[in-house]
Amino acid sequence: MKLSSARRRRLRSLDDALLPLINIVFLLMVFFLFVGRVGGLPADEQGPRSRADIHAAEAAPRQLELRADGRLLADGREIAEAELAVQALAWRGAAVDVRAPAEAAADRVMRLLGLLRQAGVGELRLLTVRARDAG
Repeated sequence: MKLSSARRRRLRSLDDALLPLINIVFLLMVFFLFVGRVGGLPADEQGPRSRADIHAAEAAPRQLELRADGRLLADGREIAEAELAVQALAWRGAAVDVRAPAEAAADRVMRLLGLLRQAGVGELRLLTVRARDAG
């Protein structure tokens, strides 16, 4: 059973008309696969889930400074080491920058970091401050 030449031409013209449409759809599909993500964000990249988390994420990091003479400053206010546990509980979930001079005793710095971690501070960053050269 042979097709007539008119019917063959009509099928060929239909194929020729659909080919550019198929190419465009394929190119769009490839484009969106590269640009988009399928399945949403991974769990570790999802945003905060509560208002407290949003507030903690937007807040600037808290500052804890250990001075060379042994004094502690929390957000610019001098506190005793005994008060640090209460202050650390208030900072629960927040980021904290701990500034310590290069000559500070390592065991004291580690004790401060451990106390902050036990209180549930979110992110801890230790910043060592070099002594300025005189002259």
